[in-house]
Amino acid sequence: MSFQGFSASEFDAYAPPRASSNAFNRPRLDAREKAMALGRVMQADATALGVALELRASDEHPSLWNKRSVTAQWVFLWRDAAARRALEALLDDGRSLQATLSDPTPFFRHAFLALHVDGDGVEVSLRIHGDAWVDARNLRARCASPEGRAALVAALRALPEDFVLGVTDAARVSVRDVTDATLDEALAAWSRPSQWWSVGWPLSRAVVLDQAGALEEPILAAFRALVPIYRLVAWSRDNDLLAVDRALAEAQAERAAHALEAAVRDSEWQTRHDAEIARRRDLAAVETRERLAAMDRPRPAFTRAVSAAPDVRPALHPAPAAPHSPRAAPPVARTEAPVAKIILPVMVNPDAALQPGVRVQVKSGPFAGKVGAIVERDVRGAKVSFGLLSARVNLADLDALPA
Repeated sequence: MSFQGFSASEFDAYAPPRASSNAFNRPRLDAREKAMALGRVMQADATALGVALELRASDEHPSLWNKRSVTAQWVFLWRDAAARRALEALLDDGRSLQATLSDPTPFFRHAFLALHVDGDGVEVSLRIHGDAWVDARNLRARCASPEGRAALVAALRALPEDFVLGVTDAARVSVRDVTDATLDEALAAWSRPSQWWSVGWPLSRAVVLDQAGALEEPILAAFRALVPIYRLVAWSRDNDLLAVDRALAEAQAERAAHALEAAVRDSEWQTRHDAEIARRRDLAAVETRERLAAMDRPRPAFTRAVSAAPDVRPALHPAPAAPHSPRAAPPVARTEAPVAKIILPVMVNPDAALQPGVRVQVKSGPFAGKVGAIVERDVRGAKVSFGLLSARVNLADLDALPA
């Protein structure tokens, strides 16, 4: 590769007034591509040193990951996918939905080696965020052991003198000045989940602009120097100071138990649901059969006689009689034909007798004189079946026929 260095316009693109503007995406993209070119060499160097790391980069444009403000460019190397999957059960345990939405990426939950570019300059570093609590506890466990602490202090003091150790929002000290006391002070200052614990080589903007492409080899050398520190503090199956394997097995067993419990609850609910549906279906079938039986009941004989009787009701407006003339012949006597006997319905109390299944006769209205059977009834009226025709009739217009 041919690293040309970072330009002033690229540093300016991360300044607060421009960090949230898409107008400066191009210079940030140029910086990202330069940093990724260095990152690919770093990844190959880590593989040669026996550490499997995956290369990733942050967005150069405003996005959800950077909260719509690109104040820095990250190119980092973190543990590979297989190692990340092994830790997912622990890293996600107890993490709230609000925390997930406020930080939707999993990058900060793992220790990583990074090349960091912002408006002030460049830094090659090893970083552990407060959310990377498995790596953070692994680091604290190493410092709690006299042998582990001595190995870490020796490795830090072996770094080039320009490297510094510290925590976000706290003073950083040169690695050459690291002692048990300064290491404890750094860990004590690392009290908030939003803070970083880091060791790295910072380069000011002025130095980067002055050295330009000549910084390629020093940056790569700084990265290679940090790989042994990464192996000492980051969790791995070969550097498991927390018995994470046992915790992972317990987490998997707990998830399996929860899944089985949920499956049993779902099965019981489904059984109750199916039983209730079958009960309602059988009840509806019984009600339908009873209703159809009531409608198909045979009509009594006297109702047929009433239906067949001629209509002998007097006309509402009888024709006036012809005036009598004294000269007219006397009227001839006529023999009246016998009138058929009319069987009148027996009046009963409608509130007591007008029930579904009772035969009734309509007294008035468009169905006056019709005989039918009550199918349904409420306080306002009744639904009456007249054979193939059904109609709703007021209770006051119905007379019940004796059974």
